Amino acid sequence: MAAERDEAHKAVEELAAHYQAKARAVSRAGVAVGALAGVLIGSIPLGPLRAAWPIPASYGFATLLGGLAVGVLIGYVVGDPRGKLYQRMAEQARLQLQLEQRLSQNDARMAQLLTALTARAAAAAPRPPAPQPPPPVQPPVHPVQPLPVQQLEPAYEPPPPRLRTVTAQQAPSGPPLSPPFSG
Repeated sequence: MAAERDEAHKAVEELAAHYQAKARAVSRAGVAVGALAGVLIGSIPLGPLRAAWPIPASYGFATLLGGLAVGVLIGYVVGDPRGKLYQRMAEQARLQLQLEQRLSQNDARMAQLLTALTARAAAAAPRPPAPQPPPPVQPPVHPVQPLPVQQLEPAYEPPPPRLRTVTAQQAPSGPPLSPPFSG
């Protein structure tokens, strides 16, 4: 039982470590992808597409740094919550393990308490006296005769219900169902 518990504890710790590593990787990947996209967009004035860009090439280094900064910010904003999701999953795995450990400890305590209470109740219970052997049964002196069978009256049954008969009547004439046509 203890070996299974230790094995489960080790598996949960490995799972939590996996989630922590994945959280770091997702956060870093988000920042890296954002930085790369920002650099690519910021470097347009320095490349052959500068004619499609309204910013002159002399500002190319500034746009490169601005694109990098904006890309890192966007990558962080997107990647950080996803990384925190994996961190929460790791924390949940650890808390689940703690809960299972506490439940098994409580089960062991309850078993000890139940054993102690049963032993105490058994010790406090009064001992019944030793049973006396029953006296020997003697055969009856007079033979038993059956009682006469009485004639029972039949149970009261109520008469069957009477059905009412309904005669056909003419339906009452009322106002017409639709308004008269005026045309």
